[in-house]
Order: sequence, then structure tokens, then C-alpha cells
Amino acid sequence: MVVRACRLFPADDKPACFLILYHFADSHFENSIEFTVPMKRNNDTSQHPLRVAVEAINNLTAQELGECFESGQHVALMAHHEIELAPVNQKWGIFFRNLVPWRRNLVSGLTNSYRRYFKLALAHPREVGDYPDQWALQAIQPAIRITLEQLHDWYILACDGENQYVRKVSGSIPFVPGETLSIPIPLSAPPIPSVNSWRAPAWLFQISPTLGFIGTLKSTHVPAIDSNDKLGAAYSRLVLKLARRLLLWELGSSVEKAQNEEIAAAGAIPAQRSTGEQARERKKQKHWLKGFEGLPHKEIDLSMYMDRLTERQRMAYSLRKEYQLRLSEVADRMGVNRKTAYEYIESADSKIQQAYSNEKRKSRRDPNNSP
Repeated sequence: MVVRACRLFPADDKPACFLILYHFADSHFENSIEFTVPMKRNNDTSQHPLRVAVEAINNLTAQELGECFESGQHVALMAHHEIELAPVNQKWGIFFRNLVPWRRNLVSGLTNSYRRYFKLALAHPREVGDYPDQWALQAIQPAIRITLEQLHDWYILACDGENQYVRKVSGSIPFVPGETLSIPIPLSAPPIPSVNSWRAPAWLFQISPTLGFIGTLKSTHVPAIDSNDKLGAAYSRLVLKLARRLLLWELGSSVEKAQNEEIAAAGAIPAQRSTGEQARERKKQKHWLKGFEGLPHKEIDLSMYMDRLTERQRMAYSLRKEYQLRLSEVADRMGVNRKTAYEYIESADSKIQQAYSNEKRKSRRDPNNSP
């Protein structure tokens, strides 16, 4: 826990100044973001290039957002002190004048993180899958979650002058610049109230219905917004709901722009396939062949045992046993999944074994075969 002093100057430029002591919780922002980035193909080695790059992006995201969250605390405190001195009809203007630049920094940080993940996804399609945009968006969800929580705390700090991380431990202490001032510093902060118990000031509600993100309210349901009174729980939740929607709407627009820029940049680079990729492409083309197309001679001829098999069983059994292809290639040539191909082969093998057993028992009962 850190104790800091904020110095305030009066609006009329008088020589008197004031100090207010605050308890700031220890830095928790970087540790509060838990990243879990999905991978299509698991790789146990921690030195896989994709995993190393993801870890680097995670560290950058946590560091950048942590710095933005910390600066937002000071912006909110300065906004609060300015709001305290302003008349009611000017408070919401001061609030949003301080909020909008900080929110823009949040969106910029999240967009930079998305851009890094998206570029990484384009570079590793085999591990990421066919939808790099969805992969990148899923990767930044933990950062979005903690950002929305910090946005709520910013609202509370700007309106009340304290929240769950910043607690006021003294009132305004007058002092004259240049003089020495002795101030007792408390060793503990007051209890932290629940975030859900916060009630927004009435003047903050007047901006909500005009932005179109919340349905029109009946005039009888609109609270009085020309006072410092606190709103009820429902109206306070409505204010925070609007705050979330505004940030997500701005983030969605910014992410879409970043995605289009990276796709355009990637399309301008000629594709250069390595020798390994060309070999995989030739191998893949083999799987496009159907049935017995392009196959060499049989490794073994078992046609005498396949008279009682269906057409699909005969094809699956022949490809697997006579041509000795892998199960995956058998499935590709037949246009089915591996499970279905395996069932065809097992059914065929069962029928052949049953026919062989019947013939063997019949030969034993035939007296003409006796020695």
C-alpha cells in the first residue's frame, strides 16, 4: 500500500493550497490479467515459436494496460477535484472531458494487442485455425474484461474521489508553498465498500438518454438530473451499462479498422512457399483422388474372400488390406470420416472371418474330404 499526497490549487489563483492524502493499493493490474490463448494444435514444448510470441504479446499487453490504468487513477482524481468546485450544470461536461481521452487510450491499447495477435494468427494458420480474426478477438477477452472493471472504478473515483483501490485518508489540509508541513500518515486505509453498492450522482445521468445506446425512458421514469443527489441502484447500473457499451462500440470500430489494415498489408506481400510446404501440398493432392484412382498394383490379392461384401466394404477393405493405405487416406478417397472408414473395414473383416469359419466347418463334415 502506497500513500500519496495530491496538491490542489484554488480556481481563483489565491496563494493558499491544499493537500489530500490517499492510500493507493499496490500495483495489481499486470497480475490481474490471466491470458489463455487457444491453439488448434497442442504442442508440449514451451519453445514453440507461437507460444513464445504469445507470451511476449501477453507481457506487452499487461504492461501497457497497467500503465494506462495507473495514469487513469490520477486523471480521475483531478477530474473529481474539478467537479467538486463546479456548479451542477457543468459537472458532467468536466467528467466526460477527462474520461474521453483516457478511454481513447484504453481502446488504443486493446487495439494494439488485437493487431499483434491477428498478425501472429496470420503467420501461424496451422496452429490457429481458419479464423484468425476470431482467434485474436478471443485472445484479448481477458484484457477486455479487466478494462471494463477498471472503467467502472474510474467512474466511481471521478465521482466520489475514492474507490476500491484508492482510499482518501485525510481531508483537505491547507498549506503555503515553501513552508514545511508536518502531517500524520495513517498506517491503514478505511474499509473498502462493495463496487455493487456504488450510486451514481444524478447529474451523470443526463448524458445517457441522448447517446442512443439505451432505450427511450418514459418522462415519469427519468430522474431529476439537476442536483448532487444519488441515483438509485437501477439508474446507477444503467449508467455503467452505457459506459461499457460506449467503450465496446469504440473498440469494435477500431479493431475492424486494424483488421482491414493488416489484411491489406498481408495481401500486398507475395506468397513464398517453402520446400516443406510444397511437399505437403503434393501430399495433400494425393488425398483428393477418389476410389482406386492413381494407385499402383496391389500389395496382396484378397479378391477371392470379398464376394459377400457390399461395394463400400469391398472398397474400404481393398484400400486398407490390398493397397495397404493409411486409414486417413482410405477415408479421404471414400469421402467419409476416419470412424466410418474404420467401421467399413471392421465389418468386412468380420464377414470374411465368418465365411472362412463356415467353409472350414463344412469341409470337416464332408465325408469326401476324409482321409
